[in-house]
Amino acid sequence: MRYRLILPVAAGALAAVHVLNILTGVPLLRQAEVAALLLLAAYALTARPPDLPWALPAALSVLVVDAWITMPAEPADREWQVLRTDAVDPTLGFVTGLRLSWAALLLVLILLLTGRWRDARPGRFALTGAGLAATLVVGYATVRLAEIHFAVRATQPPGPGDTGPSAVATVGAVLAPLVLAVGALVLAALLAGPRHRIAAGGAVLLVLVAVTHLDVALTALSLPSAAGPGVLLTAVFQANASLPASGPAVLAAVEVAAYLLLVVGLVGRHPGRAEPVG
Repeated sequence: MRYRLILPVAAGALAAVHVLNILTGVPLLRQAEVAALLLLAAYALTARPPDLPWALPAALSVLVVDAWITMPAEPADREWQVLRTDAVDPTLGFVTGLRLSWAALLLVLILLLTGRWRDARPGRFALTGAGLAATLVVGYATVRLAEIHFAVRATQPPGPGDTGPSAVATVGAVLAPLVLAVGALVLAALLAGPRHRIAAGGAVLLVLVAVTHLDVALTALSLPSAAGPGVLLTAVFQANASLPASGPAVLAAVEVAAYLLLVVGLVGRHPGRAEPVG
């Protein structure tokens, strides 16, 4: 059996363990996400697709670093923390959006900047779909910002002083996820040819992840109840109301599926570069 079969299958199994960890709240294997991404990086490194011989492993190493940073702590290392809410931090939304999106954003930027896209010929359907999707994503972000603005104004008591997030804070919160969503759409359009349709599907899943990150970053700003948590975030967290961690588990499943599809779609067309195991 070749590495191209062993490594992605093992990575998929570890990704499933990672999602199960989040869903149950029981750390069956704390390093599952890190190990899954390391296997994907090894898969890309051994196959070395000619379009992205070094860029793909380098981009995946960024995801490994992010997974290591966000790896859940040991139960014995957890402790109570006191959160002070005396003042609203205007950078909290931006920091939250950047913390959630920076690794995927770097992955997309590395692939876009280092890929050999001169031979890419996106069809009219792919270009139209990407343009329409980009319009919907930007429109969704604009509607959310307007919704929050009017909700803050409606709940603002008369007199000096602000009781809600400022316009600068809300725009900053959506900045990193919005750039990720648009970049993933550009990547999906470039990959939409017959050679990389699976990878294009992974890029499309990253768009859904980015829009969800946008809503999560906005909720960090202590929004008025009238603003709501957002359509995608509400749908994700209501996927299974009986499980309290179903929302984060669904989001994690979509994200790891996006990475798996991207790597398998980019590498799978070049099976001859992976050596047999035995």
